[in-house]
This record gives sequence, structure tokens and C-alpha cells, in this order.
Amino acid sequence: TGGEGRVITSCRLSCLALRRDTSSQANNNSPARRLLVAHASLDPHLPALFSLDASSSRRSNSRRGPSLGPDGLRLTRSRMDLWFEDSNAAGHAYKVLSSKIAKARAKRGGNIKAALLAR
Repeated sequence: TGGEGRVITSCRLSCLALRRDTSSQANNNSPARRLLVAHASLDPHLPALFSLDASSSRRSNSRRGPSLGPDGLRLTRSRMDLWFEDSNAAGHAYKVLSSKIAKARAKRGGNIKAALLAR
């Protein structure tokens, strides 16, 4: 309620995707709500507090996700559940994080363009 949250891990915002959890609202009297945070990166190391996404490891025979080509690059997918005390706090966090992720992705595109033009 007071916005006293703490940052306990860090990773590139442009690698994140958010989703609201609707399953926790069904048949649940608790006001607590969660956001599902997904991380996808070519870096094989997971960010702190993220766990390997079991659904992506089932899709491929590798622990780290599907192969992206003959050079052996692999996409590593991980996830984290963020819990909030009520739907208002979860909704506010969703809006704030979504806008920060969109800005980071837009900036990433600008950085790629600048790097290509600098050559």
C-alpha cells in the first residue's frame, strides 16, 4: 500500500514480458494477486530469483530451450511470480512495469540502429 517495495534482482527490461494471472482469482477469497514475469535471453545464465521455465524445456530436448540455428545459440526462458497484497497494487505494478519494458525495447531498437549505422 505504501509503495515500500524493494528491488531484489536485476535483468534487462527488454528481455521481460508480463502477464496478469487470472487463475488465482477463480475460487479464491484471498485479495492477494500475482503477476507472471517471463524472461527470455540468449544468455544461458538465469537472472537471480528466476527459475527455468518448465514449459519451454518440455518443448525441446535441451534444458535451455530451442536451438536458434547452426551456431548453437539457444534461447533461455525463465519465469518469476510477483505477489501483491491486492488487485490495485498488482494493477499499478503491471502498468508501471509494462511502460518501462516498452521504453526499454524501443531504446534497444535505437541502439541496434546506431550500431549498424556506425560501421
